[in-house]
Amino acid sequence: MTHYDVVIAGCGPVGAALGNLLAARGLSVCIAEKHREVYDKPRAITFDWEGMRVLQFCGVAEEFAKGIRPHPGTDFRGIDGQVIKLFDPLPPPWDLGWPPTFTFVQPEMERLLREALARRETVTLMLGRSVEGFRDRGDGVEVDILDPETGETETVTGDFLVGCDGANSGVRRALGLPLDDLGFDENWLVVDTLQQRETAIPAKGTQFCHPWRPATFIPGPGRLRRWELRILPGEMPAEFDDPARVRAVLADHVDVDAVEIWRSATYRFAARVGREWRKGRVILAGDAVHQTPPFLGQGLCSGIRDAANLAWKLVHIKRCGFNAALLDSYRDERRPHVVAVVAAAKEFGEIVGELDMDRARVRDAALMADLKAGRMETRRQKFVPNLEAGLVDFEEGVPREDQVAGTLMPQPEVYAPDGTKRLLDDLVPMEWLYVTTGMEAQKWMKGLEDIWHGIGGRRIVINSRIPLTSAKPSTGVEFLQETNSTFSRWCFRSSPLGFLVRPDRYAYTEINGSAEHREKINKLNAHLLITKA
Repeated sequence: MTHYDVVIAGCGPVGAALGNLLAARGLSVCIAEKHREVYDKPRAITFDWEGMRVLQFCGVAEEFAKGIRPHPGTDFRGIDGQVIKLFDPLPPPWDLGWPPTFTFVQPEMERLLREALARRETVTLMLGRSVEGFRDRGDGVEVDILDPETGETETVTGDFLVGCDGANSGVRRALGLPLDDLGFDENWLVVDTLQQRETAIPAKGTQFCHPWRPATFIPGPGRLRRWELRILPGEMPAEFDDPARVRAVLADHVDVDAVEIWRSATYRFAARVGREWRKGRVILAGDAVHQTPPFLGQGLCSGIRDAANLAWKLVHIKRCGFNAALLDSYRDERRPHVVAVVAAAKEFGEIVGELDMDRARVRDAALMADLKAGRMETRRQKFVPNLEAGLVDFEEGVPREDQVAGTLMPQPEVYAPDGTKRLLDDLVPMEWLYVTTGMEAQKWMKGLEDIWHGIGGRRIVINSRIPLTSAKPSTGVEFLQETNSTFSRWCFRSSPLGFLVRPDRYAYTEINGSAEHREKINKLNAHLLITKA
């Protein structure tokens, strides 16, 4: 039997991203996917800046960015067409180097991720085949992969198996791990169209909070325009298999002769999250362990965060000698994050989907009052939480909102060694980072180099004033000059001198002095040594 570091069930965007992240750090990966070709219709349509950083590590962000459209914001419109709630796009400069939210075409993302996988020497893609069974042997997993065309089964082994096989995950069912229902269950019709000529459509994304038929409009890139329309009580999803029925409900929102229907499909929008995300050496990610209503545009983003969180831990288990207990933090970190995102999406879905006219009028009045009084949060990103648990070092007695720990490190534009301007993550791989604004704070690492090297750490100075000629490779420190003040602004939030940053770019903690540096490095090492093999 062929052995791999990691076997992945499913090569959708989450499985493909995970495979790329692992292979980029040298791990051997086998991916079994039942579909030979990328599904050619859009599904997810909204993505965010954190996900784009992950695509950078996968090596596809630059090409993918050619086909995206920055999100123009969203208006929630009440019974009389008035704006009752809104999200405005965050203006540049953007701390993570990308627009905070944008629309995209999912088949294009998946195509690029698969092409990247095909270029990686340590990846075996088994397309047209699926995981049919597995056995966790304690020190590894035996995985049966079926070729339905021949009926033959090939068994491979892996240190870990990751189920990225969607909402109907066979891996999850085999593990017997339940999903908690968070109380949202509605049928919706999704219609993707290609605009053929100028016609009256909203300039922004729009939530039509109409009791007679709640609906959503999302302007995609190029000519892609999406409408999502609620299937009302008494209607059956099968009714919308009829193209004439689809055109009839769509006609309430657009001149149907001005658009070409690319595809239409009915979906059950659900809110479900797994209680456990791992059993032994078998792990779940993406829709296999959580499903999110689409009203915040975070379903796929959550799965990509799973991939980033899981990837660096699997890499460190293999490359730095930690054992599988390091993966306990995967569920501890990701589940609260997903639950918070699902709760926000559910709240927005309940605003949009109110079917009672009287309650809808009360809703409209209350939301308009909040909007007028400035009590309403109008930045979509505020509803995506920071890390609140797991492998993060919080300061006791300090409010979380005043701490850098658990937040994402910004991604400044810096000068590459050849003098070109690049985003930080294009130059620095997914590793632990000790980042400072000057060389003095780097001297605090003296005597701790072996500990830092043992967890695969890198040392970086970022400063807008450092000339490129200052680089001294013999010090073990990389010098990067930022072209703007993105990193500097983050530093001055609490005026620390350095940061310990996780491979997924979440800040572990901040450093304000030599003694504190030694204490926190030793604390991190002690935490990781608990899982040392």
